[in-house]
Amino acid sequence: MAKVNSAIGIEYNSHEIKAVELYKHSDGRLDVITAGKEILDENVMGNGIILESSLFGVALNDLITKGKFNKTAPVVVGVNNENVIMRYATFPKVPDDKLRGVVTMQAQDFIPVPVSELGLDFVVIDETTDDDDQPALNVLLVGARNIMLDNLTQNFEEAKLEVVEIDSSFLAWCRVAIEEAGEDEVFGFLCLTDDVLDFVAVADKEIKMVRSINIPDRAMIEVKKAFNNPEEIITTEMDLIVDLLYSELSSSINYFQMQTGYMLSKVLFSAATDLQKEFAEKLAEKSYVPLEIPEFYKQYSEEAFDASEFAGCISLAKVALEG
Repeated sequence: MAKVNSAIGIEYNSHEIKAVELYKHSDGRLDVITAGKEILDENVMGNGIILESSLFGVALNDLITKGKFNKTAPVVVGVNNENVIMRYATFPKVPDDKLRGVVTMQAQDFIPVPVSELGLDFVVIDETTDDDDQPALNVLLVGARNIMLDNLTQNFEEAKLEVVEIDSSFLAWCRVAIEEAGEDEVFGFLCLTDDVLDFVAVADKEIKMVRSINIPDRAMIEVKKAFNNPEEIITTEMDLIVDLLYSELSSSINYFQMQTGYMLSKVLFSAATDLQKEFAEKLAEKSYVPLEIPEFYKQYSEEAFDASEFAGCISLAKVALEG
């Protein structure tokens, strides 16, 4: 890809599309030059797939037009739904030129759907040893269902936007958290959307555990309501969501600490809306690990722009500018 001076990071889920355009100065400084979001009608998305292309296209066009985004800028799109599968796995250490082949052949042992149905990528986290004390690699596997990737590509092509990469929006948020963490910090990062609930544990500025679950049926209606109609949420529904968060957070922390011996000093909880901040307050009362709402990318924030809400988009745009 030719060198570019600006790039757009877009993330979308079942209820909204968000975007940021970053500009890169000659001295390497990055500035947010525009940002915006559009709410999606409830019937536009289903199971992580764009069902109503015309309505999605209208929302995307409105977002780009109202925000005066540069339509020729490269775009990195982030998605995070039930069609994105993340697993932490260990593979034998082999030469770099053979690693992809080994990962591809053995990935099925760690992923619950046929690998043939996925676009599969991976990130090497660190080196370790296996049960036989042989050299091994800890790897983060990221798979996205081909049906979703084809659906995404088609819809963005129709919008005349140049998508140069498709990424996990959750991992984009994680990169920000790791970038802004201290060298010796051991922390968790919890993120709830109306599609999935994700948790990672980070130590030594590396992901040491990842857990992603679809929203269970027992809380699906309440979670969807929290994102689409937050003003209608009642106390019992809020308590149900907080109980879900606490249950998954507790089991994830216990598993991580038991498996690794690391102790978490805190958990970051992504919260952009008033209702999500209320979730955080209630969850903090129950959690035995300190809970914080992070303020990512504060250097970009202004009176009318909270960069923390768009941290994933900023991180995605940086992929195109710094990659």
